Amino acid sequence: MKTTIKTLFSLLLTLFMVSCSDDDNASNASIEGIWELRSLSVESAFDFNDDGTSSTDLIDEVPCYDDDYLEFNADGSVQIVNAFTQISIDVISDTEYEYVYQCLTGLNIGSIWTQDGNSVTVENGSNDLVGTIDGNELTVFIANGFNIPTYDGTDFSNTQEDIRLVFVKQ
Repeated sequence: MKTTIKTLFSLLLTLFMVSCSDDDNASNASIEGIWELRSLSVESAFDFNDDGTSSTDLIDEVPCYDDDYLEFNADGSVQIVNAFTQISIDVISDTEYEYVYQCLTGLNIGSIWTQDGNSVTVENGSNDLVGTIDGNELTVFIANGFNIPTYDGTDFSNTQEDIRLVFVKQ
């Protein structure tokens, strides 16, 4: 029997709730430029790539995010390029299942940004994001931003976990 539950999660959605930290040394950091996604960590460890090693960093587990980045331009515009990952469950028996992932074409959208010291805001309607630059890293925290399907032998459900993204300036 094969049952599939599909979930999409977009890094774009992860950009709407960002954690901020105080760091006086980063107050003069410039956001302008390209920031590549280097880490996308969730709370639980998974072995989506079946290499025998589980990781909380999804970049170690799936190749979907290899080309994800943010480009902050001097004119106040920002380009957001991110992939989607479809995660499903393949049921083998009542007590055994495996996760299956598929990389999907994501988004390539523009918005507007402003910077105040090490704090950056990206406009998105009523869900503006506020982030923090620390040196050449931009760390983003999204509460309940990762939706993972689960299976208990009879029923399917979804669990939400927090996400922590780290972008590195190029």
